[in-house]
Amino acid sequence: MGEPAELGYAPNAKIAGNKRLSISFAESPPRTHRQTSFDPEILRKASVILDDPLTEATGNMHDIRPFGDKKTIRGTAAREKRGTFKKVSSEFRKTFKRSVKEQQVDASVGRDPEAAAPRRSRAASWKELRAASVESGKKFWRRMSTQRETFRMSRVSQYAGRISKPANAYIRWNLLFTFLIFLFLSSCIWIPCIPAVWKFSLEIVIIIHIVLHLLWFIAIFNALRYTWKLLRFRSHVIELNKVENPHGLIVKHLVGICMYKEPIPLIKETIDSIASQPSAKDKISVVIGMEEGTPDKEKAKADLYARYKPIFERFIVTFHPKGLQGDIPGKCSNFNYASRMAVKALRSDPEYPLDKPGKQVELLVTTGDCDSVFGERYFDALEEDYWKVSEKDRKSTVWQSPLFYAINLHKSPFFVRVTGLLRAFFMIGYLIPWNINTMSIFSLTLDLFEEGEYTHPGYQMDDIIALIRWSLAVRRKCVIRAIPVATLSGPTSGKNYIDEWYEWARQIRRWTIGAAEVFHYFAIKFFRLPVSVSISFAAKFVFYYGFLLCIASPYGIIAPFVTPAMLTATGKPVQGLVIPSQNVFTWIMLGFLGLMYLEFLMVFIINRICERTFPNGARDKTNFFFDIFHWLMSWPTITMYCLVELVAFLEITVRGKSVCSHSASKKDNLVAPVVSALPDRMEV
Repeated sequence: MGEPAELGYAPNAKIAGNKRLSISFAESPPRTHRQTSFDPEILRKASVILDDPLTEATGNMHDIRPFGDKKTIRGTAAREKRGTFKKVSSEFRKTFKRSVKEQQVDASVGRDPEAAAPRRSRAASWKELRAASVESGKKFWRRMSTQRETFRMSRVSQYAGRISKPANAYIRWNLLFTFLIFLFLSSCIWIPCIPAVWKFSLEIVIIIHIVLHLLWFIAIFNALRYTWKLLRFRSHVIELNKVENPHGLIVKHLVGICMYKEPIPLIKETIDSIASQPSAKDKISVVIGMEEGTPDKEKAKADLYARYKPIFERFIVTFHPKGLQGDIPGKCSNFNYASRMAVKALRSDPEYPLDKPGKQVELLVTTGDCDSVFGERYFDALEEDYWKVSEKDRKSTVWQSPLFYAINLHKSPFFVRVTGLLRAFFMIGYLIPWNINTMSIFSLTLDLFEEGEYTHPGYQMDDIIALIRWSLAVRRKCVIRAIPVATLSGPTSGKNYIDEWYEWARQIRRWTIGAAEVFHYFAIKFFRLPVSVSISFAAKFVFYYGFLLCIASPYGIIAPFVTPAMLTATGKPVQGLVIPSQNVFTWIMLGFLGLMYLEFLMVFIINRICERTFPNGARDKTNFFFDIFHWLMSWPTITMYCLVELVAFLEITVRGKSVCSHSASKKDNLVAPVVSALPDRMEV
């Protein structure tokens, strides 16, 4: 393919013929109110070289205005839609009238003008009118389809940031999330004070515990079911040449990996796991999204390009520029930019079959982390399941691989390892079967990816928010289908025990703040989805991120002590309608604690069984005695996890939107652990 593909800003861009467009505030022609899609400040910073596929068709560069996120310019977009609709409606009426006149002229040819016109039946007249209207309708929709494809091509080529909507930084829907959490957590205090309810106080605490443990057993059942699928798939033979493909559809892959300051050996391990996939040279393209501030980025780019260009069908490196309007630092904005530029490069490549005449190509887009190891046969398994889904449902399906945080897990402290085991268990126990959200590594069609405007560059948890955005794009429920291939990811890591603790807490804080921001995003889009879909998703999201991960463990500690104390303080007997005394209540609570440890034991067992499906024979090398110790420390770990989440919810409540940013976790210890006495940074 020649020189390395580098897509980004050019500081001194100039117009070069009619095939390249230089957007510059100084050189741009006067703009009407419909052309102000960008803040002029972003255009003053630097010019952008853009290969414009519409220039040759229009013959005028200035007919194509810069593209901003269509959902963020609602006033202008609405006016344009109304104007377009009126114009198309007028054209439709004219076309219809013209076709009727043409039919009348054709019918009159060869007839004596003095002869009386033959009378036609009303049925024949309606038949002609219906035929004319059908043909006009076909022309109309063909024209609209062409305009839509043209717009899609232009918006990819012309991306230079998005205009953020004005929003209150403090009064946000995550306040409702925080309120529900603390209302439920404090219920053991105020329920005993309600005159009509205090008699049921002890029973209410027990019922809540029963519900939580029933949901745990559901997760165990789901996890065992997916574990069985992983084990069974090891001996499964994939035969892609036998799938039903009557239209000769070609399936290609685009994999995006983003990096900032991560170690190059770690990135190479991730890319190597993609390169080892079958037929990587024939169907897999990779885009590496670096930040403009990545240290030694040119050297890293040259190194990666020289090593991997011969291995993949296409290998692209992009530099995410600083200062794009609407972007926040992090993977969300980096991958949004890199994927747009990669799709643009593939479409403009004359040798790549995407959107070329006579070629039917389905491009599956996969996102991954820089510390991931893709499972063996990941892309073949993805293709096999792709052909099992109907053509209609493919446009609303996201494929997720079960993720295990097992890279160097045996070297991690107990709180890091327990958290990693729990997260892997929750993925196959709740996230995938309950269709809550994707996580880290997942795949989807390019059509769905573009309908959802790629990834949102202003929300740090691009994986949690993804399913909501794409469901809104297609106005229906998007579903998650599991790929029965295990994928590995790295846990948090630090240079020493203190640094490990700090990185662990910082990661939990980031997840929590991201989940709160996603809840805000979902709340403002609530009525754009079918009500049943919105209510179902809200219930599952609040349960998982609010109750299970945030207050379940603290409530199990506080309620058994606070509820009897409040009954005593208000002069009421410590008993219920069924519970005869406080001693019986205490023993029941201890039984729930024992049940919790039984559930933690199942988490450890399931993770051990799944090790047999890990890529490259990877194993968690933690010995038996440490396993016992970590199992005993599971309850304290999840309790600390919940406390960090509670603090994070309070932080976003007080500080608002300003805390919503993506601060990347350190990955150095996943490659080469370094002994140090103190952590090298303590920023939040």
